[in-house]
Amino acid sequence: MARWMAALLAGLGLLAACTPPAASPGAGAPASRAATPSDAAAYRQQVIEGARAEGEVNILLSNIWTDEALARVAEAVEREYGVRLKINRTPSTNYPAHAATLLSELAANVTPSFDMHQSGDVSSALLLRADALEPVDWAALLPAGTPPEVIQGDGRLLVTYTAFSGLWYDPAVVAESEVPRSLQELAHPRWRGRVMLAMYPDTYMPYVLKRGREETLTTLRAVMQNGALVGTYFDIQTRLAAREVAMGTVSSIIYHSAQRRGLPGTFTLLDLAIEQLHHVSVPRRVAHPNAAKLIAATLAGPEGQRIAAEYIGASNRYYTGSTEHRLTEQARAAGIPEFSWASEPDVLDFLLSPSGEEVRKELSTILQGG
Repeated sequence: MARWMAALLAGLGLLAACTPPAASPGAGAPASRAATPSDAAAYRQQVIEGARAEGEVNILLSNIWTDEALARVAEAVEREYGVRLKINRTPSTNYPAHAATLLSELAANVTPSFDMHQSGDVSSALLLRADALEPVDWAALLPAGTPPEVIQGDGRLLVTYTAFSGLWYDPAVVAESEVPRSLQELAHPRWRGRVMLAMYPDTYMPYVLKRGREETLTTLRAVMQNGALVGTYFDIQTRLAAREVAMGTVSSIIYHSAQRRGLPGTFTLLDLAIEQLHHVSVPRRVAHPNAAKLIAATLAGPEGQRIAAEYIGASNRYYTGSTEHRLTEQARAAGIPEFSWASEPDVLDFLLSPSGEEVRKELSTILQGG
């Protein structure tokens, strides 16, 4: 994992000459002159005509999206904008690695591989800092009924769905009375060899920021010494389905997606309600920018959210009544401390500092069994 951070930092250095002051992923649209209705209509029509001329779009989007769901998205774009687009999707599997590739392409003055990019909190913030994403007048493009809060990163990001980090467990194996409620409880001898941890160091960075470095590292070492396995979210899903492990740390979106496919299990939060924001954006200098904007706007809009909920189990807490909105309300009612990358102004500076990189390396070493 240290390699992807080195690649990201290298890309940031190469793009530093054109980098504006950092903007938080949670920042709203820029405070500029409000567009008049005629301006917005003209911009919308310009994008639609540009997308019609482009005809297709290459997107980076999570592999939880099925071909059937993407076909529904294409139909929704046609209904909303009157444009039929061919969608070429490459599954997004590793946000940091994809961000590093985009930065390298832009630094080399190469047309980016993907017209629409997908990223998460930390990767989104790094791309903003590198000025790698195109500002868009999303308000003119988003379908009616879209919450304005989905526009973030100074108008360069759209929140397509949200999630929480937590624990997916098998209730047929783990009694409700014994379900761990903290990261530390995963080190209990009764769970020896029955736990699988997500391999991503940033999953545990909120613990460092909220509970302290030494406490977090000590806890994670204890869990690993208790025979925990480590893998991607999808590795954890596979092991849980095969009942090779009893529980694993995953994103709620992975859990809800698996539920849609009939996989058993229950999801619970641990010590912290760690929010994850998943963004879509249009990188600079892409081949099909207008088509990308229509796909992104549709995914973030009400119809895209309905498709996501029905076909892949994903939702967005900014939509009242959604699965993730209810999970947010449950966490608050239970008094579980919240952590949001978007609302922690000093987090990115820490992550990019020598101290932050040192902690990330330590987390990675522990997760690798060191």
